[in-house]
Amino acid sequence: MPLPYRRTVHRAMALALAVVWLVAGVGRVVAASPLDATPVEGGAFFERADTDGLGFAIRNYADGPTFYGAFLRFGGAETLGPPVSRPWIADGGFAYQLTQRALLQWSPADGRVGMANLFELLDGIEFADELRARHIPAAETPPTLSPELAQQARLAWMTDRAIAETFANNPLQLGSQDASIEFHGLPMSRPERAGPFVIQRFQRTALQHWVEQVDGGPPVGSVVLVNAGDIYRDLALPESVLALPHAPDHAAVLDVRLDPPDDAGLAPAPVASRAYNTSSHRLRTALALLEGVEMNATALELAASTQLDFEFHVLPENVLASFNAASGIQVNTNLRDEDPLPLAAVVAHELRHFEDFMHGQLGEDSQSCLDAEVRALTREILTWRALVDAHGVPPRPSVLVRIETSRASIYVEGSTAIQELAHFLYQEACKKPPAERAKG
Repeated sequence: MPLPYRRTVHRAMALALAVVWLVAGVGRVVAASPLDATPVEGGAFFERADTDGLGFAIRNYADGPTFYGAFLRFGGAETLGPPVSRPWIADGGFAYQLTQRALLQWSPADGRVGMANLFELLDGIEFADELRARHIPAAETPPTLSPELAQQARLAWMTDRAIAETFANNPLQLGSQDASIEFHGLPMSRPERAGPFVIQRFQRTALQHWVEQVDGGPPVGSVVLVNAGDIYRDLALPESVLALPHAPDHAAVLDVRLDPPDDAGLAPAPVASRAYNTSSHRLRTALALLEGVEMNATALELAASTQLDFEFHVLPENVLASFNAASGIQVNTNLRDEDPLPLAAVVAHELRHFEDFMHGQLGEDSQSCLDAEVRALTREILTWRALVDAHGVPPRPSVLVRIETSRASIYVEGSTAIQELAHFLYQEACKKPPAERAKG
């Protein structure tokens, strides 16, 4: 498979880096986190620590790749690390952008961004020494079987239990083999011992299981994602404009089919036209989606003008989100990795409570409380239907998607069905004294 950006390998530089452990813990970030990013048009900008205000942005583009949306879907900087390259378009119109631990790839055929088979792209003989220097195992020859049997045979290569468990606990859908393959790809090697860790190479990632403690290393028993994007950048992109940090306002997608590479002319998609009081890029993306649904316009304007807080917060497991005049809108931390589309519907529910509060429409008796929940459920469902009509259902169903789809199916049964749903969900909460209620 040809590289999406080819160059001559610089062996001396690669071997000089052999002593560096290119790892970062799953769920931990060495160079950046979502809170370190600055919102920019279309996404977020991550400043590099070794530059003066320069770094890399990851964005959605109106008529092109939605790298930022995919970045959030795969877990954001907490999982993939920050972006480490500029975006580019290569042969076939495929677009790419590197993060610290992955290579994102956009297909012009289906308009989706997925994880590219980074370690297959680096499987040429010219990369063998450099990968070995970084403790990446050599690729084994896949078995000559039918595709289904070959897949099962390769999955059986995961003989290290900790690596196999981490593979199964992928950031997309826990326990889903299809989601694990979507994120990691299939094994390209069996686990190998390399000093203080056991490492296994996959098509898209590599996982290290640390079995000995070393100074500055992860705790024994940890399984960490190798910084595969850094490896790809070092081997395939050095001395390229794609690897040069840029200013926050630089939004060009470079077409490397041109000599020299030039701006492909793709415009960033808006993330949010208003300034909302949230540190979460995922919630900011959800709010931007709500700006496209007219019925939320009043609530969004009120939220922006009053700087209403929007944050993830630990809530009871059966509570998706809540509104409280003192603390704003809090979304259950269990939804932190949800697709922004269903997350937007949840936020719309709470925004209706906020709108009612600002207009003095939240009564204190139990029936008024239930009436408010009917209004909020209706807003949530109509918002979900509008978002699905505009964007389609997220490609990978989740519990939250199923909840929103179920509520929408109840809505078509009429107002009585919605009232019964509100009574079923909120009757106990609405019996509490007004001072103890957080509208949810």
